[in-house]
Amino acid sequence: MGNLFFGSKGYMAKDVNAWRTFMGEKREPGETGSGLGNHYENFIKAVREPDPAVFNKGIEDGFYSCAVIHLGNIAYRLGRTLTFDPATLTFPGDAEANALLTREYRAPYVVPDKV
Repeated sequence: MGNLFFGSKGYMAKDVNAWRTFMGEKREPGETGSGLGNHYENFIKAVREPDPAVFNKGIEDGFYSCAVIHLGNIAYRLGRTLTFDPATLTFPGDAEANALLTREYRAPYVVPDKV
């Protein structure tokens, strides 16, 4: 099980324990490295023992990792470059892009605007 990440100079293959790059038109082997451990095992531990000390990373790291993916998907769906303001977590002056930051929820399963 793993993921492939494609870039302009080649691609990277990543699984739980390692990553490898393949560069150029001939996809020559490039840099390699080891992973950060078994994230699946860490997730199960976190569910069973909800102690932040056993987590590999904090919730903020998870937020930023997912946010980058979501922002990329919004740009892809709209087919254009977007300007994002990290302070307000919005696309200034772009109602169409901002509409894709959330969705309409069905009561009682709603996310409050402010806590």
